[in-house]
Amino acid sequence: MFVRLLLALASLWLAVPATAAGVDAAGLAALQRLDSRLAEVGNRLAVAAAGLCADARPLPGFAVHALKQYQPAARAAAAEQFGLGDQPAVLAVVPGSAAEAAGLRAGDAILAVDGAAVAPVPAKGRADYAGVAAGEQRIEQALARPPLRLSVARAGEAVAVAFAPDSGCPTRFQVLASDGLKASADGTYVQISAALIQFAESNDELAIVVAHELAHNILRHRETLDAQKVSRGMLAAFGKNRGRIRATERQADRLAIWLAARAGYAVAAAPGFWDRFERRVGWGILSDRTHDGRRERVAAAEAEIAAVAARWAAGLPLDPPAELRPAQ
Repeated sequence: MFVRLLLALASLWLAVPATAAGVDAAGLAALQRLDSRLAEVGNRLAVAAAGLCADARPLPGFAVHALKQYQPAARAAAAEQFGLGDQPAVLAVVPGSAAEAAGLRAGDAILAVDGAAVAPVPAKGRADYAGVAAGEQRIEQALARPPLRLSVARAGEAVAVAFAPDSGCPTRFQVLASDGLKASADGTYVQISAALIQFAESNDELAIVVAHELAHNILRHRETLDAQKVSRGMLAAFGKNRGRIRATERQADRLAIWLAARAGYAVAAAPGFWDRFERRVGWGILSDRTHDGRRERVAAAEAEIAAVAARWAAGLPLDPPAELRPAQ
């Protein structure tokens, strides 16, 4: 939730998933690779964090899309590149997931979930993500009664796929078409801009920023700030808002190190990532100070890495301190 005073219009960006990045096949293929990368990192983090969230549940291990979510100008290219029709389809399957082991593939059109037909999502009018979001919710409801049973269309044939997925902290991961280094968490989604995914030089670096946003969801920061009547956007830098937002950002920075370490990522990448990130987006005296500055973020990452290393050396589980865990 990288809130900056001069990015108050980000709320417009948050409302629209990655639908218009590149209307040609090459651009859409590049976007699919980013989706796959984010899905892999996000799922790995969420599964490893299962013991830290009270509402852990089975995770699908795959991402869904539909032609309707793409801008009209991009739909012909999307239909050609992905083989999309009116049915929602699998965009990416997480490597190593139960979905992959069961044989689910990118491009599979979803015909039925647990024996109930999935309604088409006609690609008419302006881009709309509602149909995909409804499909995601339906799959999540079915996951509560594993195994998940899907009927998919592949190469003109109906194929049955069933699997019992891994459990993890419930969050949907989504790439957004943006050339800014932006990320957000709203309690349901973690959204990372295409530019930020590309800015991360390795999955170890990407895991740090995704874990930061996942930490916001695990710690229910949106609910906390709403209960405190904290304003974001243009008013984030004023009064009690700045300090309360900054406290959640510090907590997310710290928990991110533990989440990434639990998932097996090299957390030594964190200080360098935050150094490069803040050099790119930090505005010094123009900052709204809802986040720590570059030196503070680097020092905090180094301190948390030392704490993780100490527990590892002692043979202890990588459980974060009490102040970094959600209230039960």
